[in-house]
Amino acid sequence: MWSATLNTFDLSILHWLSALVGRSTDIDRAIGYLTDTDLKGAVFFAGYWWCWFRKMDSATTTRTREHLLRTLCAGVVAIFAARILAMTLPFRVRPRFEPALHFVAPAGNPSDLVDWSAFPSDHAAMFSALAVGLCFISWRAGLIAILYTVFIICLPRVYLGLHYPSDIAAGLALGASVGYYMNAAAVSRNLASRALRWESESPGGFYFAMFIVSFEFSTMFYSLRAVALSATHFAAHLAAVL
Repeated sequence: MWSATLNTFDLSILHWLSALVGRSTDIDRAIGYLTDTDLKGAVFFAGYWWCWFRKMDSATTTRTREHLLRTLCAGVVAIFAARILAMTLPFRVRPRFEPALHFVAPAGNPSDLVDWSAFPSDHAAMFSALAVGLCFISWRAGLIAILYTVFIICLPRVYLGLHYPSDIAAGLALGASVGYYMNAAAVSRNLASRALRWESESPGGFYFAMFIVSFEFSTMFYSLRAVALSATHFAAHLAAVL
């Protein structure tokens, strides 16, 4: 288990944010809402689909859609990489659950995260991968997405004591690296080209699948995680019985 007391960088920021908690109930509630709601992911993907359907010439449309599909692949790789690291690296207690910190958190207790390691942030990893991918399409769209990721997705999680700043920084670095690589690698371009052929040959099936994919991204794959967790518990119970 990692010792939070050794990281003065994290502690200084957490103590500063902790001093702000309780000064405004409305602000605390708003930040809590930003953390809990899936709307933040839905807004992000509304921008994604705006990029997909905006009017462009044929060549630009193809290039844009290739990058958007490669960016989706980057998001999947980033979140899975973050989860694998969280499960294999030494467990890191989230700030609000670390008694030694005396962290003052806003009202609410996300007890379902007690057993989840804080490092690295999978939110930061996934959304930064998606944001960096948008930079290959438009630097303005990419910059807006990066700022949105930092201030709307990540900062509230530090404020609520769900992550240390270093958890966020590591997630951002991981996601940005994956987002850049997937948009530059030839293998992801081949995958994107195949997906675009599917869109051309069977648009109904393609957009049906993309709606499901967008929903899962917007909710951080919550339903799939729940199914996987239930399956794991069932397998463990079955093994114990047999």
